[in-house]
Amino acid sequence: MMPSVASQHSPKFIIHTLGRFDVIKDGHSLVMSSSGSKKIWELYKFMLTHRDRAFTPETLMDQLWVSESYSDPRSTLRRQMHRLRQSLVEDDTAEHDRSLLFTNGYYKWNDHLQVEVDVDRFEQLIKLGESTKANTPQKALDYYLEALSYYYGDYLPDCFDQHWVFSVRNHYRRLYLKTVVATIGLMKTYAMHDEIIHLCQKAIQIDIYEESFHLSLMEALLHKNEQKQALEHYEYITGFYYHEMGLKPSADMKALYKRLLQTNDPIKTESNLYEALESNMSWENAFFCEPSVFKSIYELERRRSLRSGASFSVGVINIPYIKGHSQSQHDLRVNHLKLHLMEKLRKGDTFSLWNDSQFVVLLPGVDHDLMEKILHRILDNYPNNDTIVINQIKHLTADLHQSISN
Repeated sequence: MMPSVASQHSPKFIIHTLGRFDVIKDGHSLVMSSSGSKKIWELYKFMLTHRDRAFTPETLMDQLWVSESYSDPRSTLRRQMHRLRQSLVEDDTAEHDRSLLFTNGYYKWNDHLQVEVDVDRFEQLIKLGESTKANTPQKALDYYLEALSYYYGDYLPDCFDQHWVFSVRNHYRRLYLKTVVATIGLMKTYAMHDEIIHLCQKAIQIDIYEESFHLSLMEALLHKNEQKQALEHYEYITGFYYHEMGLKPSADMKALYKRLLQTNDPIKTESNLYEALESNMSWENAFFCEPSVFKSIYELERRRSLRSGASFSVGVINIPYIKGHSQSQHDLRVNHLKLHLMEKLRKGDTFSLWNDSQFVVLLPGVDHDLMEKILHRILDNYPNNDTIVINQIKHLTADLHQSISN
């Protein structure tokens, strides 16, 4: 519902609902200055959300405070309405100019109130973008971007326990997602990769769990030849999804990861070959990689061992959960150990985070006894190492190979 024209004497309200709630009257926040209880603002938010409907006192009480019972709901609601009008500074306002009206036994929103609500403008701008996208895409892009500037987060985020807000909140969230996707689509036609990156970064701050934001961000980085940053973001978000929800990379994520690994320049000369292989190579630390890459390196070492007799060993380092630690604390501990291993292992060694509590380590040219000594020496210098356990794999048998390959 768009605000209707009001008399010039009516006070002007600006209402924020997306990502935060506030009611601004004549430039002043009524919510910040109000000493009213939570209930009166819940009442206001409900009536604001259902501006096109009218409610009996009993219906309002049932909708708002389901778990509570009142012997006289009408008088209870009258008291709440009186307190709300005090917070809205409407005690001395004429009845027809108040925010909420009581007519013929029903409470309803005042349609003639001069008010600006962010969701109204948000939806209006999106409709303008959709209607102009086919003929004037640049104008549509401007409309979309302005619409997105209104969205700071979920609709009425502090109403987390109110059932009536869920469907409305999901409506605006879906509308936001659809608009971000449409905006990125238009930006791609103009090769606006920097703008896509900026938009995706902002969108991720609002909803980190929306995978499409991360895919678009990495694709834009790829177009700007910023492969390293794209790979770093891939590792970050796939790790986040796994630790937070136990989710492995989706098919779309895996497909993009393959693209990230296949963006090397063509090799035409011997000079190109050495330059490609040695560019961005770190000679100072051990090589940390994803489990799939670790499997490939293991297979190469296994074949080399069968062919030349060269020895190598594989070990497992377990980092058990500590009682009382949160997932974030555990993840931080694992990341610190990763940095410690990267620094203390040899330059030719390889290791990977196999899951959220295990590292696998491959040491070329080392037998199992020496490997155990090396890992113990490295961990002796690591703080709080009493819970870390080394599982030494002593024999590289076909069964071991099969377990790693799976």
